[in-house]
Amino acid sequence: MVAALDRKLLRNLWHMRGQVLAIALVLAAAAATFVLSTGVHSSLTATRAAYYDRNGFADVFAGMTRAPRSVVARVAAIPGAQRAQGSIIQYATLDMPGRKDPVRALLNSIREDGRDSINRVTLREGRLPEEGKPGEVIVDEAFASANDMALGDRVEALIYGVQQELTVVGIGLAPNYIYALAPGELIPDNRRFGVFWMGQKALEAATDRTDAINTLSVVLQRGASEPDVIRQIDTILAPYGGTGAYGRKDHLSHAFLDNELMQLEAMTKVIPPVFLLVAVFLVYIVLGRMIRIERTQIGLLKAFGYSDVAVGWHYLKFALVVAAIGCLLGLAAGVWMGRAMTGLYAEYYRFPFLAYRISSEAFLGAVALSLGTAALGAIGGMYRAVRLNPAVAMAPPPPPIYRAGFVSKIGHAGGFSAVGNMIVRHIARWPGRSALTVLGVALSAGLLFSTMQFMDSSRTMIDSFFLRGQAQDLTVTFVEPRNEDVIYALRQIPGVQRVEPTRGLAVRLVNGVRSKRTAVESTMAGSQLVSHIDASGKKLELPPGGLMLSRQLADELDLKAGDVVRVELLGGRQTRTGLRVASIVDEFIGSRAYANERTLELLARDASPVGSALLKVDPADRQAIIARLKDMPLLLGISERDASVRLFESMIEDNLFTMLFFYITFASVIAVGVVYNSARILFAERAHELATLRVLGYYHSEVAIVLAGELALLIVAAILPGCLIGYSLAQLMTEMFSSDLFRLPFAPSRASYGWSIVIVLAAAIGTVLLVVRRVTRLDMVAVLKARD
Repeated sequence: MVAALDRKLLRNLWHMRGQVLAIALVLAAAAATFVLSTGVHSSLTATRAAYYDRNGFADVFAGMTRAPRSVVARVAAIPGAQRAQGSIIQYATLDMPGRKDPVRALLNSIREDGRDSINRVTLREGRLPEEGKPGEVIVDEAFASANDMALGDRVEALIYGVQQELTVVGIGLAPNYIYALAPGELIPDNRRFGVFWMGQKALEAATDRTDAINTLSVVLQRGASEPDVIRQIDTILAPYGGTGAYGRKDHLSHAFLDNELMQLEAMTKVIPPVFLLVAVFLVYIVLGRMIRIERTQIGLLKAFGYSDVAVGWHYLKFALVVAAIGCLLGLAAGVWMGRAMTGLYAEYYRFPFLAYRISSEAFLGAVALSLGTAALGAIGGMYRAVRLNPAVAMAPPPPPIYRAGFVSKIGHAGGFSAVGNMIVRHIARWPGRSALTVLGVALSAGLLFSTMQFMDSSRTMIDSFFLRGQAQDLTVTFVEPRNEDVIYALRQIPGVQRVEPTRGLAVRLVNGVRSKRTAVESTMAGSQLVSHIDASGKKLELPPGGLMLSRQLADELDLKAGDVVRVELLGGRQTRTGLRVASIVDEFIGSRAYANERTLELLARDASPVGSALLKVDPADRQAIIARLKDMPLLLGISERDASVRLFESMIEDNLFTMLFFYITFASVIAVGVVYNSARILFAERAHELATLRVLGYYHSEVAIVLAGELALLIVAAILPGCLIGYSLAQLMTEMFSSDLFRLPFAPSRASYGWSIVIVLAAAIGTVLLVVRRVTRLDMVAVLKARD
């Protein structure tokens, strides 16, 4: 008995192979997305944890102007601190052979004996710098790869105002520079910025810091209170110009990686449910249709002694087999896409090892979701099959009763043809199934639009932050704030058309129990090179007094316009001042605070208003100006706006286009699955009518319109709901993908709506044409003989 039902199951699967494959592909898309996101998330998380543990990544970090090395022992003695390590960091300008563009490096001191216990360097090639050889350095692997550097290469560097030749003796990585950013940049530029490690004694001599440090790293004991330790570190470092200790969550490299992990987690929560919802509908419709067709067979099975449980299990197995096929396809596709995505992450996040590994829990989760979705969709059909009485089942179903209702009146008033009336009356006869078809196609369009609008978000960020917000060509940053004489000196360089000073002060903003480390930024009054653009595209002026806070920062500190916030200066005089929140601005990048020049001078009290300078230059003199700037003493670095824009656009092409390809494929799968199953069911139900029309003399094209017309109406009806679903889904994804580092703008364009509709229509129309071909091959005699 079991074998007989299993043979029937195999025959059903083969007979309905097209519909089975369509449903399986939708389930495969859900499983693939789940495996992709969870696999990449778990791979990055596990790799980061192992790397941090193996290389001793610190828990707390602190910077200062200059402190004696003896301060390290005092910090290590703080209750809760397990060990501490002091070092020197120093920015340098590099003169790369054959290159005129500005290149910067961040030099870190490293013990020559290799006994560093925190943030240890992993050597990929070569050796550590040796004591007594001051020019020897280890170069970060990403920078070495991007600039074709090898062991033994030499490069000139301007360190603390002194020219020095550096020799590459090693290539390595460190856990505190997984995501290495130059100051003021948003994306790693491995050709223009690199991390170097120099021997401790050598860097002390190069920066005039013998037995001194300017940065500190601390590993905490298990269960230690991070805020308490930070508070005590700040107290110890205050006399040495401490800029405020902070934990991992505020460490730039760690924060960017955390942001990426958060987005992967959000993707797991948003995308798979869309596919699973569509799969439930498809299984419900297909299985319900199959049970209606097999009424007589169900009755005979029960009459011959098959129990209700056996019959119900038979139809549940059909759904589970479809789910198993989809799950196998999805797991394979998910692993393939996960490997590709991991390769993309490896370009930006530098680990000594990063392999795509998926846990058994992720596989089991994908399997459980697929089988559970299929079972949920099968419940309705199973219930009808189990409840069906054998005597009732073996009798033919009552014919449908057509009445002149609202739809008929519309058709009559609209002057519909006979074929038109057939189309709208059939839609009205099955309103639930028609609505599910519309919903499925709408979800496909919505998913595609919600993905494509990320391109609009990226373009809006580029336009607002780079093109409208920044009009300078070059940004010159100094090692320490300078007086206004440097502005006059820059204006004398031939080809420099305009120079504007700007400055940022490291502060801690405090409101009650809430606090946040950030910077208060200022530009000159009437600036022509910097504009503050809010999320609506409106240009804002700095307030005459008080602070202008970003929305994200204000929300984090629970502040609103008119409130007073305590501003604690980090470094320098370390003053504490209460300032009024003058206004709040919606912007896209970071948690920032702004003030006018006068307010910043009152905070700093150092008569050094120039932290960096913005330059507008003649394009013909650009390279000569850069060469001249590279020779300036105490220069932290030079950055080019156009290079930053190109880098941002390159990242979009590498990452977003890859994701777009995946989701265009997934959205097309939904559209094909929904339309194909609807078309096959429609064809099966109307085969007798279509054959009758052929006998009555209708052409193939006229008969095909009955089938294609109904599907076309449903597809067109799905466009508006699809746009509305896409709008809501895109807003949800934008919110979920935003973080402390970025707040993605929601700025959908008409082009995104248009392309979403075109792609879904193309997939749906192609599927309709595939099924319509069956009308031209209709065996009229066989169809008219056989009635369900």
